[in-house]
Amino acid sequence: MRRTAVFLALLLCLLWTGAQGEDGGGTGKKEGEFDIQGAHDQSSSQTQMRTDLWAELKELRDIAIEHRIKIQRLEQDNTATQVRLTASESKNAVLETRMSSSEKEVEELQRENAGKKQKLL
Repeated sequence: MRRTAVFLALLLCLLWTGAQGEDGGGTGKKEGEFDIQGAHDQSSSQTQMRTDLWAELKELRDIAIEHRIKIQRLEQDNTATQVRLTASESKNAVLETRMSSSEKEVEELQRENAGKKQKLL
C-alpha cells in the first residue's frame, strides 16, 4: 500500500515535470526564431528542476525507511504486549478457578457451622 502511494507520488512528479517542460517552455517569440539565452535559461531551469526532483525523491526514500523502522518497532512492541496479555489471561483464569473453589469451600463451611449451631441449640 505504501509502495503504491510512493510510486504514484513519483509518477505524478514525473508527469508534472513533463507538463512543465511542454507548457512552460514558451518564450513568446514566433515559431522559427531561436533565442540562445532563453534556451540556456530553460536548460538551467530543467536541470534545477531535475535536481530538486531527485532531492525530493531521496527525502521520500529516507522518510519511507524511517517509517519502515518505526513500523518494525511497533510490531515488536505489539508482539511483546500480546505475549504479556496471554500470560495475564492465563493467570486470571487460574485465579478465577482458585476463587471459585474457595467460594465453594466457604459455602460448605458455612453449612457445617449452621448444622453444628442447630445441634448445640
